[in-house]
Amino acid sequence: FGYSGSYTAAAHGLEPAMVTTDNVVQDPDQEFDPGDGYSNWHLIPVSGAAHFRVAIPPEATEPDADLDVYVFDPDGNLAASSTSGGTDELIDIALPMDGTWYVLVHGWAAPGGDSDYDMYSWVISATPGGNLTIDSAPTAATTGATETIDVSWTGATGGQWHLGAVSHTGPDGLMGLTLVNVDNR
Repeated sequence: FGYSGSYTAAAHGLEPAMVTTDNVVQDPDQEFDPGDGYSNWHLIPVSGAAHFRVAIPPEATEPDADLDVYVFDPDGNLAASSTSGGTDELIDIALPMDGTWYVLVHGWAAPGGDSDYDMYSWVISATPGGNLTIDSAPTAATTGATETIDVSWTGATGGQWHLGAVSHTGPDGLMGLTLVNVDNR
Protein backbone atom coordinates (compact mmCIF):
# COMPACT_ATOMS: atom_id res chain seq x y z
CA PHE A 1 0.00 0.00 0.00
CA GLY A 2 1.62 3.24 -1.05
CA TYR A 3 0.90 6.74 -2.19
CA SER A 4 1.68 8.45 -5.45
CA GLY A 5 0.12 11.75 -6.35
CA SER A 6 -0.20 15.44 -5.65
CA TYR A 7 1.51 16.83 -2.62
CA THR A 8 2.14 20.13 -0.86
CA ALA A 9 4.66 21.13 1.76
CA ALA A 10 4.07 23.90 4.28
CA ALA A 11 6.43 25.49 6.80
CA HIS A 12 5.52 25.81 10.46
CA GLY A 13 7.73 28.53 12.00
CA LEU A 14 10.77 27.99 14.15
CA GLU A 15 9.98 28.34 17.83
CA PRO A 16 12.66 29.05 20.45
CA ALA A 17 12.77 26.55 23.27
CA MET A 18 11.00 27.37 26.46
CA VAL A 19 13.72 26.69 29.05
CA THR A 20 12.65 25.59 32.51
CA THR A 21 15.38 25.55 35.16
CA ASP A 22 14.77 23.49 38.28
CA ASN A 23 16.32 21.11 40.81
CA VAL A 24 15.21 17.53 41.46
CA VAL A 25 16.10 15.38 44.47
CA GLN A 26 17.42 11.81 44.45
CA ASP A 27 14.76 9.10 44.55
CA PRO A 28 16.09 6.65 47.18
CA ASP A 29 14.43 3.58 45.64
CA GLN A 30 14.87 4.78 42.00
CA GLU A 31 11.29 3.68 41.22
CA PHE A 32 9.23 6.25 39.34
CA ASP A 33 6.06 7.15 41.22
CA PRO A 34 4.50 10.49 40.25
CA GLY A 35 3.22 11.03 43.77
CA ASP A 36 6.26 10.18 45.91
CA GLY A 37 7.93 13.62 45.81
CA TYR A 38 11.01 12.60 43.81
CA SER A 39 9.78 14.03 40.52
CA ASN A 40 9.20 17.65 39.53
CA TRP A 41 5.91 18.49 37.81
CA HIS A 42 5.92 20.96 34.92
CA LEU A 43 2.63 22.01 33.28
CA ILE A 44 2.77 22.94 29.60
CA PRO A 45 -0.30 24.32 27.81
CA VAL A 46 -0.76 22.98 24.27
CA SER A 47 -3.31 24.33 21.80
CA GLY A 48 -3.56 23.91 18.03
CA ALA A 49 -0.20 22.13 17.83
CA ALA A 50 1.36 20.01 15.12
CA HIS A 51 4.15 18.84 17.42
CA PHE A 52 5.23 18.89 21.07
CA ARG A 53 8.83 18.17 22.14
CA VAL A 54 10.60 17.92 25.50
CA ALA A 55 14.36 17.47 25.88
CA ILE A 56 17.01 17.35 28.59
CA PRO A 57 20.39 16.90 26.84
CA PRO A 58 23.48 15.70 28.75
CA GLU A 59 24.90 19.21 29.15
CA ALA A 60 21.66 20.42 30.78
CA THR A 61 22.49 18.80 34.12
CA GLU A 62 25.57 17.86 36.12
CA PRO A 63 27.93 15.03 35.09
CA ASP A 64 26.88 11.55 36.26
CA ALA A 65 23.25 12.59 36.80
CA ASP A 66 20.57 10.30 35.41
CA LEU A 67 17.30 12.19 35.18
CA ASP A 68 14.31 10.64 33.43
CA VAL A 69 11.30 12.31 31.80
CA TYR A 70 7.66 11.18 31.78
CA VAL A 71 4.93 12.99 29.82
CA PHE A 72 1.23 12.67 30.64
CA ASP A 73 -1.53 13.92 28.32
CA PRO A 74 -4.32 16.27 29.46
CA ASP A 75 -6.44 13.24 30.44
CA GLY A 76 -3.70 12.02 32.80
CA ASN A 77 -2.54 9.10 30.62
CA LEU A 78 1.16 8.34 30.27
CA ALA A 79 1.88 9.42 26.68
CA ALA A 80 5.65 8.88 26.54
CA SER A 81 8.77 8.45 28.62
CA SER A 82 12.50 8.81 28.12
CA THR A 83 14.65 6.81 30.52
CA SER A 84 18.01 6.67 28.78
CA GLY A 85 21.07 5.71 30.79
CA GLY A 86 22.59 8.98 31.94
CA THR A 87 20.68 12.11 31.07
CA ASP A 88 20.01 12.40 27.34
CA GLU A 89 16.24 12.59 27.23
CA LEU A 90 14.07 13.43 24.21
CA ILE A 91 10.32 13.02 23.72
CA ASP A 92 8.46 13.92 20.52
CA ILE A 93 4.67 13.86 20.32
CA ALA A 94 3.05 14.47 16.93
CA LEU A 95 -0.39 16.08 16.78
CA PRO A 96 -0.84 16.41 20.55
CA MET A 97 -4.34 17.00 21.89
CA ASP A 98 -5.21 20.44 23.22
CA GLY A 99 -4.96 20.98 26.96
CA THR A 100 -2.40 21.06 29.74
CA TRP A 101 0.32 18.43 29.40
CA TYR A 102 2.23 17.25 32.46
CA VAL A 103 5.98 16.70 32.23
CA LEU A 104 7.64 14.99 35.17
CA VAL A 105 11.41 15.01 35.67
CA HIS A 106 12.42 12.10 37.90
CA GLY A 107 15.59 12.07 40.02
CA TRP A 108 16.67 8.50 39.24
CA ALA A 109 20.32 9.33 40.04
CA ALA A 110 21.19 12.76 41.42
CA PRO A 111 24.84 12.95 42.58
CA GLY A 112 25.08 14.62 45.98
CA GLY A 113 21.36 14.15 46.61
CA ASP A 114 19.96 16.58 44.05
CA SER A 115 20.56 17.83 40.52
CA ASP A 116 19.98 21.15 38.80
CA TYR A 117 18.70 20.86 35.23
CA ASP A 118 17.44 22.80 32.24
CA MET A 119 14.43 21.29 30.48
CA TYR A 120 13.71 22.45 26.92
CA SER A 121 10.21 22.32 25.46
CA TRP A 122 8.57 23.40 22.20
CA VAL A 123 5.00 23.58 20.93
CA ILE A 124 4.93 23.86 17.11
CA SER A 125 1.76 25.37 15.67
CA ALA A 126 -0.37 23.31 13.30
CA THR A 127 -1.02 26.50 11.35
CA PRO A 128 1.63 27.13 8.68
CA GLY A 129 3.50 30.42 8.83
CA GLY A 130 6.18 32.15 10.82
CA ASN A 131 9.87 32.55 10.17
CA LEU A 132 10.51 29.21 8.41
CA THR A 133 10.19 29.35 4.61
CA ILE A 134 10.07 26.63 1.97
CA ASP A 135 12.36 27.71 -0.85
CA SER A 136 11.62 24.74 -3.11
CA ALA A 137 9.61 21.52 -2.84
CA PRO A 138 8.20 18.90 -5.23
CA THR A 139 4.53 19.05 -6.21
CA ALA A 140 4.11 15.25 -6.25
CA ALA A 141 5.17 12.49 -3.87
CA THR A 142 5.55 8.71 -4.05
CA THR A 143 5.89 6.45 -1.00
CA GLY A 144 9.49 5.29 -0.68
CA ALA A 145 10.91 7.93 -3.03
CA THR A 146 13.36 10.57 -1.86
CA GLU A 147 12.94 14.22 -2.78
CA THR A 148 14.61 17.41 -1.62
CA ILE A 149 12.88 20.27 0.16
CA ASP A 150 14.94 23.41 0.66
CA VAL A 151 14.09 25.61 3.65
CA SER A 152 15.44 28.84 5.06
CA TRP A 153 14.64 30.85 8.13
CA THR A 154 15.08 34.19 9.83
CA GLY A 155 15.21 35.13 13.48
CA ALA A 156 16.87 32.02 14.94
CA THR A 157 18.56 33.92 17.75
CA GLY A 158 22.07 33.00 18.83
CA GLY A 159 22.24 31.28 22.20
CA GLN A 160 18.86 29.58 21.69
CA TRP A 161 17.61 26.23 20.44
CA HIS A 162 14.78 26.40 17.87
CA LEU A 163 12.41 23.81 16.43
CA GLY A 164 10.05 24.05 13.47
CA ALA A 165 8.40 21.66 11.05
CA VAL A 166 7.51 21.07 7.43
CA SER A 167 4.12 19.41 6.97
CA HIS A 168 3.52 17.06 4.05
CA THR A 169 -0.08 17.02 2.80
CA GLY A 170 -1.84 15.02 0.09
CA PRO A 171 -5.48 14.97 -1.07
CA ASP A 172 -6.53 13.01 2.04
CA GLY A 173 -4.83 15.38 4.50
CA LEU A 174 -1.65 15.40 6.56
CA MET A 175 0.78 12.62 5.64
CA GLY A 176 3.54 13.56 8.10
CA LEU A 177 5.95 16.13 9.49
CA THR A 178 9.66 16.69 9.06
CA LEU A 179 11.18 18.46 12.06
CA VAL A 180 13.66 21.30 11.48
CA ASN A 181 16.11 21.65 14.38
CA VAL A 182 18.28 24.81 14.61
CA ASP A 183 20.56 24.67 17.64
CA ASN A 184 22.30 28.02 18.18
CA ARG A 185 23.20 27.31 21.81
